[in-house]
Amino acid sequence: MTRAGSVPPAGSRIPLRPLLGGSSREPASRLRDGLQRISGAAGVRLCRSGREALRVALGELAERSGRDEVVVPAYTCFTVPSAVVAAGLRVRLVDVDQHGWIDRKAITRVPLDRAAALIVCNLFGVAEPVADLLHVARAMGVAVVDDAAQALGARAADGLAGGRGDVGIASFGRGKPLQGLGGGAILERAAGGTEEAPRSGLTAPLRALVRAAAFDLSLRPRVFAFLAALPGLGIGRSHFDPAFQRGGIDAAALRIAARELGRFERLRVERSKRARALAERVARETPFRPLLAPTGGEGAYPRLALLARDAEARDRALLQLAAVGAGASPLYPTSLDRIKALVPHLAERVRCPGAQQLAERLLTLPTQGALNGERLERAMAALAADRAPDAGLGPVRKRTA
Repeated sequence: MTRAGSVPPAGSRIPLRPLLGGSSREPASRLRDGLQRISGAAGVRLCRSGREALRVALGELAERSGRDEVVVPAYTCFTVPSAVVAAGLRVRLVDVDQHGWIDRKAITRVPLDRAAALIVCNLFGVAEPVADLLHVARAMGVAVVDDAAQALGARAADGLAGGRGDVGIASFGRGKPLQGLGGGAILERAAGGTEEAPRSGLTAPLRALVRAAAFDLSLRPRVFAFLAALPGLGIGRSHFDPAFQRGGIDAAALRIAARELGRFERLRVERSKRARALAERVARETPFRPLLAPTGGEGAYPRLALLARDAEARDRALLQLAAVGAGASPLYPTSLDRIKALVPHLAERVRCPGAQQLAERLLTLPTQGALNGERLERAMAALAADRAPDAGLGPVRKRTA
């Protein structure tokens, strides 16, 4: 850690003044309408969190199908299997490729006769094409969940993230494309689903203001570095924990997310420009390979993902980037098949070498604009220091499925 602290790996400050302003429309209505526009969904149900939205959606799919398994990519946020287990279902893992996409060969070997759903996670703010997965899944009576927690606003050739499957998921947590500092949503192909009515209350504006002010303070490099060093807070750590809070969206989170809609697209475009510029420079000057959206697609890029040539190179880079305070992160520490607490909930124990290799080689850099100036130059020097003979490879633009 430098004397200047460390920039956070994701997240943008939230303007405080708009949170105090009134509106002729309820925030829940504004948020639903905005999510329909961003994802192409016909209906939206608001929930306590993204994982709560996933839990509810999976429970309904399982009830309709009479099946008790969910197919989950073996490299993703630990909250995804947490939601599956919280829904009372079993996790069936499928391996991923070097882009974090579901391995198209591996999915053909996965038994689907007991699967209620297949989750597509759209990692790193990139919309994974799903047309071929929809074909495979629907042939076996399996619903596809288009999880846009990291990729809301992203687009692939086959449509907008969150709106291409049988159901979609959005999350408004810290560092997500649409920040509410809490909350999530089920994105549906048809309107009419029920939800727990949001309770606004007289204190909602004040709580939203206090929550946003505390978050903005935590984004300052010195403050973030101090908070990240406190082991009890677990900042930046992914946990498998099915015992999360249930129910409807918190009123303060609802207010923040609804207000953030007004600048959602502008921030997405700005992050995308920074991500592409950073990716081109990383590819030109270092041996690391950025993961970008397919040609013709548009990313949301809450972070920029980079691949090292091996685990040792990734770990060396993380140490050097930490000294710079660059906000680099390994993202999820391991593949899901290596989470001991998840083992009793697996439909079958399988090895997922692609997922583990991705976990060992991946790191991410911030795209919110805090990595700039001298800190950016020192970060680039740290990445370039591990240059290998195969350096100079261009960004990995994901193929169109």
